[in-house]
Amino acid sequence: MAFSWPKETHVVGKKIKRLDGPMKTSGRAAYSYDIIRPNQQFGVLLGSPHAHAKIKSVDTTAAEKMPGVSAVYVVKKPGEEIVYAGDPVVAIAADTEAHAYDALYAIKAEYEVLGHAVTMAASEKEGAPKVTEKDDNVLKGKAHQVGDVDKALADAAAKIEGTYSLPEISHSCLESHGLVAEWNGDKLRVWCSTQATQNVAADLAKEFKIPATNVKCITHYMGGGFGSKFNAGVEGAIGANLAKIAGKPVRLMLDRREEHSAGIRPSADATVTAAADADGVLVAFRAVQKGSPGIGSSANFPLPYVYENIPNIDTRMDSVRCNFHMTRAYRAPGHPQGCFVMESVMDDLAAKLNLDPLEMRRKNLPKGQIGEIYEKELAIGSEMFKWKEKYHPPGKGKAKGSIRTGVGVSFHKWGGGGVPIDQVLCEIHEDGSVLMQSSTQDLGTGNRTVLAIVAAETFGLLPDQIHAEVGESDWAKSHGSGGSTTCPSTAPASLVAATQARDALFAKVAPHLEAKPEELVAVDGKIMVKGTTKSLSWVDACRKLGGEKISVLGKLSLGILRDLSSQGAGGCQFAEVEVDIETGEVRVKEVVAVQDCGLIINKLACESQVAGGVVMAVNAAVLEERVLDQATGRMLNADMEFYKLGMLEDMPRIKVHMFDDPISTSRGVIGIGEPPTISTLAAIGNAIFNATGVRVPRAPFTPRNVLPALLKGGVA
Repeated sequence: MAFSWPKETHVVGKKIKRLDGPMKTSGRAAYSYDIIRPNQQFGVLLGSPHAHAKIKSVDTTAAEKMPGVSAVYVVKKPGEEIVYAGDPVVAIAADTEAHAYDALYAIKAEYEVLGHAVTMAASEKEGAPKVTEKDDNVLKGKAHQVGDVDKALADAAAKIEGTYSLPEISHSCLESHGLVAEWNGDKLRVWCSTQATQNVAADLAKEFKIPATNVKCITHYMGGGFGSKFNAGVEGAIGANLAKIAGKPVRLMLDRREEHSAGIRPSADATVTAAADADGVLVAFRAVQKGSPGIGSSANFPLPYVYENIPNIDTRMDSVRCNFHMTRAYRAPGHPQGCFVMESVMDDLAAKLNLDPLEMRRKNLPKGQIGEIYEKELAIGSEMFKWKEKYHPPGKGKAKGSIRTGVGVSFHKWGGGGVPIDQVLCEIHEDGSVLMQSSTQDLGTGNRTVLAIVAAETFGLLPDQIHAEVGESDWAKSHGSGGSTTCPSTAPASLVAATQARDALFAKVAPHLEAKPEELVAVDGKIMVKGTTKSLSWVDACRKLGGEKISVLGKLSLGILRDLSSQGAGGCQFAEVEVDIETGEVRVKEVVAVQDCGLIINKLACESQVAGGVVMAVNAAVLEERVLDQATGRMLNADMEFYKLGMLEDMPRIKVHMFDDPISTSRGVIGIGEPPTISTLAAIGNAIFNATGVRVPRAPFTPRNVLPALLKGGVA
């Protein structure tokens, strides 16, 4: 059976309020942190005070005798290696948090302190201590070479050289990592803050060597993940072990300091030499790239980025390991880094050639369908932003005392296609109620509402007439919510399930309307015979089920998915900033974001996703930076006071345009979560360059980075 999105819609693509909005705004939504089970215990962790060490001894005797203690679990045993400050050594569960922390202080642990490196510079230095015993500090990447870069650089009309860099930043999830674990015999139930309920269940089944069917993960609501919560993690395994030892439910949720150490977005550094001809067409690109994955193995970011039709390329990416927690996926992994470097290069070259950076980009956009989308987005965005009125050559704008105003632009790309393993359960009951159910979780992206919208479109109903459930691992199969793949997976699976359920209902109802099933349509709350006035209300039609229910598990196949979803979401963003050249303060005044995501299911949610992505990226651009003490390896700003995140007053005006031209919508559903976070930082960096005439090569654009650049480069 072939499936396709309807050409004319009554709810798909419209602005639909989230069905779970009242639950969240009223405080009735229960997150993992809110779960309280009978006789629940509180778990806490003793983390290593050293960035690199070996455990000499661990004595928990006194802790075990402390009041209220129900479980002690030694995570790292004597002889085992510690590889970052905060690496869990012992976990304790007790009847109150106070008792748990009291017991924590009674633990005696001795360490053999080893040398460590918590910055790339320290790790790369000759004679640097090894980050871990087994692996080298620097993992060399493969070179990518095309054409003759040296010759192209020598012959080019314009050439620039620059080093651009970004620091590590924290995910800063409002709800920290962790879970509540409860055993019943050899069966385990957990309420986990996760982006992948089925992954967590599988991880814990493996940890305890029990059947996967014995583990159930529940995540009805979760408070942010951004790529960092795909698995149970060490904290999840520890929490479940504590519950098993205690014989009671245990809640282990990381505190804010631990959360800041639980994996971050990797740093990025690229020294680039690039060249263009007199018309602004790129002819050569060379980059020496590196980033730190902590104790992980890869910090890759793509270069060249978007403008990839360059005839001469020479790049290599190395990963420099350091003594901090391995990095975790962070919204659009690698793309914000690659975008920042490439878009800085584009503006620096445009300035060298005295070209409008918009025109420079237009000449280097990809060919084909994505290039056509970019062209149209550029026209829409530049008009919304009033680029022609605001743009001036770098450093040549009107000054207002010490304030300089500038504008910048940036392009980005993302995959965002669906995954063919997803399933959705659809049930139609004789009272007319409809259930849509999936094990996928909702990160705040409105996935419940997506399921309801697709069902409502198929049944001729309204979304609030559909009951949608998500977030339990033993429900219909789903993959982890990452890579902007959730909507383009669950929406097609919902369409399959709802279509098959509707057709089953048509088969039941057709004799009562003296028609064939294929002659029926569902529209405006009715089942009607096409071309006639014969109809039954939805409820009356469902009564014909005679005490039965229709239950369909909608399954995707690769062929079905190709008809309903595709890859490739492109977008562009424009930013306007004010820079105080005396204080180095940067204020972002406006961001215009034009975003393509194929067929839009819920326009309101899409616009919200884009605006939210911009907010997150503004923080990364002007505020966020993780600071580690090189002597101890500990994070110095591991809280919400000194790890800066913007308030409402720090945010710019944000204007969003969802690109829904037929060239885009004809491709089916494509993901939206990640792409809007990519361009913002690069556009802001270019706006600062436009304002001052000086490139600030390192983010965040705080006075600590802005003022040295201004002093070095001067201000026009």
